[in-house]
Amino acid sequence: MNPILGILSLLIAIGAQGAPIFAADPGFAVPVGQRQLFLDDAGIESSSGITRTVHPPRRHSENPLLSPDTTWERGCQVYGTAYYDEAVERFKMWYLTGPKDRGLTPLKRDGYERAPHTTMAAYAESTDGVHWVKPKLGILPYDGDTQNNLLGVGRFNCEGISVLHDPHDSDPQRRWKCVYWDHGSGGWEVRNGKPFCMDGPDDGWHVAFSEDGIHWNRYEGNPVISKYCDTNQNVVYDEKLKKYVGFSRFGFGRRLARSESDDFLNWAEPQLVLECDEESGPGTQIYGAGVDIYEGVYLGMLWIYREGGDGKIDTQLATSRDGSSCTRVGDRAIWLHLGDDDSWEGGMVQSVERIIVRGDELYIYYCGVHGAHTGPKVKDVVRKHPVQIGLLIQRRDGFVSLDADEQPGTIVTRPFTLAGENLTVNVDAVTGDLIVEVLDETGQVLTRSGRLSGDLIQERVNWNEDNLGNWRGRAVSLRFTLKNAQLYSYWFE
Repeated sequence: MNPILGILSLLIAIGAQGAPIFAADPGFAVPVGQRQLFLDDAGIESSSGITRTVHPPRRHSENPLLSPDTTWERGCQVYGTAYYDEAVERFKMWYLTGPKDRGLTPLKRDGYERAPHTTMAAYAESTDGVHWVKPKLGILPYDGDTQNNLLGVGRFNCEGISVLHDPHDSDPQRRWKCVYWDHGSGGWEVRNGKPFCMDGPDDGWHVAFSEDGIHWNRYEGNPVISKYCDTNQNVVYDEKLKKYVGFSRFGFGRRLARSESDDFLNWAEPQLVLECDEESGPGTQIYGAGVDIYEGVYLGMLWIYREGGDGKIDTQLATSRDGSSCTRVGDRAIWLHLGDDDSWEGGMVQSVERIIVRGDELYIYYCGVHGAHTGPKVKDVVRKHPVQIGLLIQRRDGFVSLDADEQPGTIVTRPFTLAGENLTVNVDAVTGDLIVEVLDETGQVLTRSGRLSGDLIQERVNWNEDNLGNWRGRAVSLRFTLKNAQLYSYWFE
């Protein structure tokens, strides 16, 4: 018999018995040290008896943490960035605010006027992430006095600032980067007794650079994207693409759009990446989003605005492997719910884009607004509280879990080339257990773990036989069997 035909016959026979035949999937990799979450099904070959659960974060007991307490703050709005700077062991926050009770008196600076209701970027810092200080920076005069925490970002009406720390930039003056929407270069005027910023030639997406994240130099070639970018902005650096990636409205209205750049100066024509559809409900829109890259995947915290309903805004999740093709997480379950109707966060809750890892927890900052957004069905809103900023705390990797109840469930990953020697899992099996098996190309078990029980946020798996190092470089898959347990993530070391 021809030996090639013999091999083919053997493979067909094995396949007929139902055993999977595979090599490592080129579209799925498990790099050493990178946690594999279950935000989508990209890494799952099959599952049985499993449900996906979206886990809302818990609010810090001292919320709100940042409140307006100066004449230049009518509110503290997190159309900005929170970041933990390891080098100085300090939390840093760039947020938006604006003059309080100014009427129609403009703010004057450097020979030009800013509208009385101008939006300005401000800065605060903290050693513990809970208690914040607003330092006197001496940068932006407010009625002639620079003893405030205002930043010199934006000439007209700075809105939606996103700050990126880029410590590997060869130019020390560019190791902090930011994008922001500057609007109102056409001046301002009074309409129906209220100040109104007018469109002008310098409106659009702007960039600036800094050595310390506080003293900024704007790019003379601004705007880098001449598009309407109302609400917040986001910028990240994608290590896989080796590009800066920005997210905003970019003229698409209440939708999420994307642009990218090699050098932070020249940006591609924006492309629409996500919008609401009929399944979202009538008049539902993406008002904005906090976008970050977490464990190698894009995670978008979408501000869902129900213009056709109650006008309120809560937050759902979306994810993407490439920053362009997006998946809504958990069948569009609400991740961040509103507070009580009468509370400071009863009408809108909106998250910032940076996800800060603190041990076994994640810190995510957000702002709350009392009262719904005005619109077709909500004409007048009396806000009892100013806009303020609070802190959300999430279990590490804890955005979603794959769950099984009393009846055991299984998850089989897509095949990948094994690179690590030790497997670690994040699982809550206080009332149940988890067993992990490593499968070979034919679906046969190479090794099996013992039963794992307890609330195990970072648990190294021990094997009954052999060692994972025996199969490094080989195509394998994992089979997780859960009973009364929630699996959040796994990774190799």
